[in-house]
Amino acid sequence: MSDALLVRDVAIVDATHPEPSARTDVLLRDGQIAAIGGAAAGDGVSTVDGSGCTLLPGLTDAHVHLALVTADVLPSSESWIAHVLRVAHMINGALEEGFTTVRDAGGLEPAWARAVADGLLVGPRILPSGSVISQTGGHGDLRAAHEAVHGGGSIPGLVAMPEIVDGPDAVRRAAREQLRRGATQIKLLASGGIVSPTDPFDSNQLSVAEIAAAVEAAADWGTYVLAHCHTSPAIERAIEAGVRSIEHASILEPQTAARMAERGTFMVPTLQALEMLARFPERWHLSPEKVARLRSVRDTARDSVVLAADAGVAIGSGSDVVGPWQGRRGEEIVLKAEILGPHRAITSATATNAALFRMADRIGTVEVGKEADLILVEGDPLADVGLLADPSCIPVVIQAGRVVKDATGRGG
Repeated sequence: MSDALLVRDVAIVDATHPEPSARTDVLLRDGQIAAIGGAAAGDGVSTVDGSGCTLLPGLTDAHVHLALVTADVLPSSESWIAHVLRVAHMINGALEEGFTTVRDAGGLEPAWARAVADGLLVGPRILPSGSVISQTGGHGDLRAAHEAVHGGGSIPGLVAMPEIVDGPDAVRRAAREQLRRGATQIKLLASGGIVSPTDPFDSNQLSVAEIAAAVEAAADWGTYVLAHCHTSPAIERAIEAGVRSIEHASILEPQTAARMAERGTFMVPTLQALEMLARFPERWHLSPEKVARLRSVRDTARDSVVLAADAGVAIGSGSDVVGPWQGRRGEEIVLKAEILGPHRAITSATATNAALFRMADRIGTVEVGKEADLILVEGDPLADVGLLADPSCIPVVIQAGRVVKDATGRGG
């Protein structure tokens, strides 16, 4: 097999400029982008026909839940073999949609990421968080109010259930355990949630000391913490404790946005999940009160993105879709484009996420020397960003310089 690939006659949206380039050729060699323009197909060089297409960096998603694959989320509702097959299908599906790197925000055992890295499973590069860390009665405490005993725990190597802990020492130990199992970052639940059974949506969860314990453990391992926070008071705690990535930030106050920008804290809004929950509340058996709150939060979340952008916060991209309805993750980019415009929305899912992942030197832009994780889009996504939400409009996906999807036979 050739170690070189020439992508011919493409416009490029490189995630650094707001306009596509003139049509050109791009040479990939040894898994990297070797040349842009001026390259010719030589002996042993495979080709891909890019006519009519735009070349983009591989898309990334900073908030997936690839193991939350059933209607009630918990894997105990079906056999383990069925769970494994569903998760494998979700992982492969993300790559087919054009996502070459994803950060799993909890629930996926890190062994799945190793299986992809080892070539046992075809999928995007996965950055796993392992088990989410929650306080008693928090967003990750899945017991109903009448239940005293927690359900099944994690099975190392298979499934990562929430860790319910209280106090800085217990949080530190839980974080270290996730890192030992292979987590590439730590996920905390620092505010209430919409679909969790008992906690108020606007509750603050985990103290500053508890959050700081996880941040310290992660920093000692050379990594960072992301935190589920819907409201500004919860975000303020997380910022104070040193969290790098705020997930959701659905109800953001201007002063909090300013602090995030000052501290260099990233924001990952999850508009697609809120939209799906608001449109299909029956899937989650939500009460009328929760549905009303959810629809209000959906609208507020869009305002929060505007506030954050105006304040200069780095805005990443995450879909947060769970259950059997996962797919079309590019709809998150489309929703964000309605607020920020197509270029900034695309950049959020490429260059900004790469910076968030501390991988900006490797992925996220189309530049010589970067890893050759790329997609071809039929048409111009800057003119029609909706193309990114339709996997049929992404005929070619290239991972580490190899074509891993060729839906229209463009490879030569």
